[in-house]
Amino acid sequence: MQTIKTKPNKVMLQVPFYQNTSADGNRCFQTAMQSVIKYFLAYEVPADNLDKMTGRTFGHQTWTPQIIPVLHNMGLSVMYYTKTDPAQLLKGEEFIRRNYGADAENIIRLTDIPVLKDSVKKLMRSGLYETTVPTLSEICSEVSDGHLVLALLDWNKIKQRNRTYSGHIGVITGFDEENIYFHDSGPIYPKPNLRIPKHLFLEAWNSTGTDNDLVVVSGKRL
Repeated sequence: MQTIKTKPNKVMLQVPFYQNTSADGNRCFQTAMQSVIKYFLAYEVPADNLDKMTGRTFGHQTWTPQIIPVLHNMGLSVMYYTKTDPAQLLKGEEFIRRNYGADAENIIRLTDIPVLKDSVKKLMRSGLYETTVPTLSEICSEVSDGHLVLALLDWNKIKQRNRTYSGHIGVITGFDEENIYFHDSGPIYPKPNLRIPKHLFLEAWNSTGTDNDLVVVSGKRL
């Protein structure tokens, strides 16, 4: 990633919006994928199909490595940025307990460990990741280029609730001098282009549990 100083200080992309309608409320990754697929490929994939493609089953949440190989295989140019070496995820429950403190047991309960490990292996074979944390300026530069950036946030930080980690991913649809705009798919009170002050976005993105996960989709693969 590289910041170009001449980029505009206000951008709003016209990104299709989808609502998370899953019965368990744990489908924000797949819902964000729907926006990406419609934006770049101009067709729709039912969320149930994306559940199957990413290995998500009822009652389980999705980890970022589960969506990268799927988007790549659909013909999209995708890169995953994270502060944690994905190889560490192959340790499964041991890794989660060591890194997520009081949130660990709840995260384990919501994680399909075999699916996660299989996805990480596919990700590592693909090489579609970097263990680095982009700056906010770099994120905005990607958006300025018309790329879609998916950010994993601690939603309790966004809502300013003093609760344990609640991961929620969505598409960044734009920015201005003070705010980031974000498709919040719900399931509770979904809102397209939700305005999030930049300082609050950074607090939620830097929260324990997110690993500063960021997915950049730049378009169709050549």
